[in-house]
Amino acid sequence: MATTRLDADTRILIIGAGVVGAALADDLTRHGMRSVTVVDRGPLYKTGGSSSHAPGFAFQTTGSPVMSELARRTLDKLDDLDLDGEWILKRVGGLELACDEERMEYLHRRHNLAQSWGIPSRIVSPAECAELFPALDASSVVGGFHTPTDGVVKAVRAVEWQARRAISNGAVFYGHTEVTGFRTEAGRVSGVEVRSTPPVPGNPSKGQGLPEGTDFMAADIVVVCAGLWGPGLGKLLGLELPMVPMEHCSASTTELPSLAGCSDAVELELPMVRHQGTGSYFRQMGERLAWGTYEHRVIPVEQSEIASAEEFAETRVEPAIHPLTWPDLQDDWAELQRLFPEAANCEAVDGYNGIFSFTPDGNPLLGEVPGMKGVWLGESVWLTQSAGVAGVLADWIVTGDPGVDTTSLDFRRFDQTHLTRTVSIELASENYDEVYDISHPRKQSGRLRKFATTPFYARQEALGAEFGSSQGGWERPLWYTSAETAQRDSLDAWTSYGWSPNISAEASAAARSVGLVDRGAANVFEIRGNGASKHLHEVLGAEITLPVDEATGVLVESASGGIAADLTVVRSAVDAYLVIGSTPEDVWHLRRETPHSGTAVVSDLSSATTALGLIGPNAADLLDQLTRGGIPAAAGSEAPVIDLGGVPVRAVPETLAGVGGWTMYAATEHGLFLWDLLVGAGKDHGLVLVGDEAFNALRIANGVPAFGVDYGPQDTAAEAGLGQTTNHSGADRREGHRLLTRLRLEDPNHAVITGEPVLSAGRPVGYISSVAEDPAGGTFLAFAWVDPDAAAAGTPVEIAHLNRRLPATIDLSPLG
Repeated sequence: MATTRLDADTRILIIGAGVVGAALADDLTRHGMRSVTVVDRGPLYKTGGSSSHAPGFAFQTTGSPVMSELARRTLDKLDDLDLDGEWILKRVGGLELACDEERMEYLHRRHNLAQSWGIPSRIVSPAECAELFPALDASSVVGGFHTPTDGVVKAVRAVEWQARRAISNGAVFYGHTEVTGFRTEAGRVSGVEVRSTPPVPGNPSKGQGLPEGTDFMAADIVVVCAGLWGPGLGKLLGLELPMVPMEHCSASTTELPSLAGCSDAVELELPMVRHQGTGSYFRQMGERLAWGTYEHRVIPVEQSEIASAEEFAETRVEPAIHPLTWPDLQDDWAELQRLFPEAANCEAVDGYNGIFSFTPDGNPLLGEVPGMKGVWLGESVWLTQSAGVAGVLADWIVTGDPGVDTTSLDFRRFDQTHLTRTVSIELASENYDEVYDISHPRKQSGRLRKFATTPFYARQEALGAEFGSSQGGWERPLWYTSAETAQRDSLDAWTSYGWSPNISAEASAAARSVGLVDRGAANVFEIRGNGASKHLHEVLGAEITLPVDEATGVLVESASGGIAADLTVVRSAVDAYLVIGSTPEDVWHLRRETPHSGTAVVSDLSSATTALGLIGPNAADLLDQLTRGGIPAAAGSEAPVIDLGGVPVRAVPETLAGVGGWTMYAATEHGLFLWDLLVGAGKDHGLVLVGDEAFNALRIANGVPAFGVDYGPQDTAAEAGLGQTTNHSGADRREGHRLLTRLRLEDPNHAVITGEPVLSAGRPVGYISSVAEDPAGGTFLAFAWVDPDAAAAGTPVEIAHLNRRLPATIDLSPLG
């Protein structure tokens, strides 16, 4: 278990007194931190940021287990609280509507996700929808998804309650204090430059006033929780934060007869309603309905378009509120009147465009800023996950262990070398536009295609490859048309989405002969210098003894004893190593400060390096034909530089696909030459082009889980079924922790999708992490995290897939 690593008097300064900043101050002081200061450019506690106008919706069900867990923690923290007798959270429940069969199928998917993450839910009939919200005309409703423990949060009250408790524990809050710059010393933050902002008439600040003449506040740790002002503060830090404030249209109706008698103090008794088919949501607000929509043109907001503190004081209009653009809301008004006929006699009032932030993947930006010790981010966090995020940040800052899998939350998941403001706006705009769309786990982005391509792209395009796009913007071949086989008519629309029979055809052919895989988007780093070995050993937490030109797989241990990174290390010289990773975050593990980091230089060679995988039983014959001077042993740790058609290539054993072979790393300028050389010579060896999906199918069929997909920082090697392939001490299975198993669907006509629950005796005992068709057998295989008592090989289970249950059997388990 992680323990406190900070001195209790460490000076921590939080920028932003919204739902995250106030909650973080509360949690830090509960950790025993005695010097916590919060500043906000606006008045406390209605600061004028996104928290001040948040509608309060808190739906827990998402496609991500960690995001759902953060939402659950938020609601649990705010349960049963009041501020001076006024409620903070009401668990009125949530109701999602379907008005056609496609959306109803999606609601079954949502129900299955809720089961996987332990959220109470049920599918309800149209009549039950009308019972839950009597003003609803359910004649066009096909069904609904009811989540009784979801709720509405009064954001400003939540802020003030948590701030008051933080203050009672020693924290200090300053309103009307704007951060204008950061100061650093020797790569570590030393404090922030500040200025006082004018008071806002009619909105008195409840915090302390900044002492007159103060222009600098010293701090050992600074946490940026500034909401929509985050991108501007990022610029002061020299960072592009991939988050974009967006305008969002909302309004209220005048009084509805069916809601008569509900006072403003009570405010709501009925569930929140989401009508995702039109991008809309509704909730009771006393005798009226409040509603908003995402189904309008995307309206990104530049920092210059957000009102300054002086403009806020002059106009009294909150900076996070812009005038309503009625044409963007007009169609939704007609839909509201159709679903709630009483509204036909109402008017739309109190409309505005509220501003809140979006990221390319919809997740927050958390963690310590790389290369700037002591600066942390708590950005782009919605009210739903606010207190949960704050608790994670407090644990992370104080103990070093966030306590949850931060793979999808850490700011470092985005490659800064590929980030510009245009990229942020494009991808965040797509996320806004699709926030209520039916979302499949295999859905590909439609923005910035061909943004980053490997040297092989033109050849792949000419061969009719079906492309996808990774989060880093890399254009990736999913499969090729050259292996086309007959489609399966038995698979439903969800399981056939993003799937092709070509996938198994490619994988099967590669397993029989030889396959060529584009690995050009690899993350490749070099550590060089007199202290390279010692620095690397300290990063890995274990000594790795490697002769020159040999490779090994290693794991970086997380603070919780889990797996922070899965790396391949090649000793390229006496004083140098190549390190091959799987995520942009890996470079920051390698650049971590250690006692010997000053004697080792870490270089990112990713753009300068490209790679091709040559896999399968005939890979050695093909490689031998083209190489002068011999090839490395087919099985082993050799990773020499070989002469491949004249190109110096580092041949590293390929272990992820499980069929043998090598990944060959070369300078990017040689990539196209190598592709043509291998494809040309491969014709006589039965070479097949292998897309990412076939490579994924091979790894699952050969029982190889993937880091960041199947396991991560909260899972030990033993729990992930990695056996003795670990170099760190956190390899034991912990009592009660789920185990990563593989299961096989019994019927070849059945397939499942990620996130679906695994059931034993009708009870949820786990969930699916990755899926592929077995290229040898035709049935579908899936990795799944399962409770230990259901994880033994041979155990029969079921998968809840949409509205069906599909039989399966555990066929690979750490338990044997």
